[in-house]
Amino acid sequence: MQRWIPPRPDAGEHQEWLRHLPPLPPVPPPAPVRSSRRRRVTASVSVFLLVVLVVSAVLAGAPPRTPTPQDQTGPTYSFLETTMSGDPVRWNPCRPIHYVVNDELAGYSTAVADVEEAAQRVEDATGIDFVYDGVTDEEASQSRAPYQPARYGDEWAPILIAWTDPDTSPIQFSRGDDVALGVAAPLYPPHGRFDIYVSGWVAVNADYPGPGGFDSPSAVGLTVQHELGHVIGMGHTKIYGELMQTSGGGALDWGEGDLEGLAQLGRDAGCLVTPEPGQR
Repeated sequence: MQRWIPPRPDAGEHQEWLRHLPPLPPVPPPAPVRSSRRRRVTASVSVFLLVVLVVSAVLAGAPPRTPTPQDQTGPTYSFLETTMSGDPVRWNPCRPIHYVVNDELAGYSTAVADVEEAAQRVEDATGIDFVYDGVTDEEASQSRAPYQPARYGDEWAPILIAWTDPDTSPIQFSRGDDVALGVAAPLYPPHGRFDIYVSGWVAVNADYPGPGGFDSPSAVGLTVQHELGHVIGMGHTKIYGELMQTSGGGALDWGEGDLEGLAQLGRDAGCLVTPEPGQR
């Protein structure tokens, strides 16, 4: 789920790629979900959780460009996963989504404010209440457990947004000459449910040189917003002008397609039953 910055302006086209985590039997993702989803994404079980990773790109600091016909071909939105009935996998929109921030490595003073604004934009688009629970010292990990009672109590772990050192993190922030601005994943319950998200994480590259805020396509706040779009259940689109376009689409906020997809993940889609931690 991610947006990418090239090391130089002539780095060429950046292709979406998928991280493959080693499967851990005996809890494989159900084949019907894979075959019915609208956007093909590889899901793998790691330790106690199922992580869905999608990768995206952004040309930070690149000048605005005129979209080509190829930029306007395809659906205006997609979902990470769909159920057997073809509905998008989503959160229960009738319960608040809590989140925490680890900005120790952010390097600028408005990092938490950027996260709060990005979360507010997801809330406005979905109708789901987002609640900021404060700062944490938890570090982002692709094997993050969705239930951490010792740290967060007897509730599903809040979404973690953490600035992360790409040189020491086990999360892969680079592929060839490309360096990821952020990596993110929604999390399923650990006990065989693949039809609802209960937690998630965003790892922001602490070396990311883009400005804070939301005033340019390369702004850090827009990277966080894009990644939270993935955590809530959105996939990529090829349509330039949508924030969930693989490279950020040159957008400064959600596009029309983004909003249409987010509405289908939100409160208007109806309540779900959130499983309690430790229960099937």
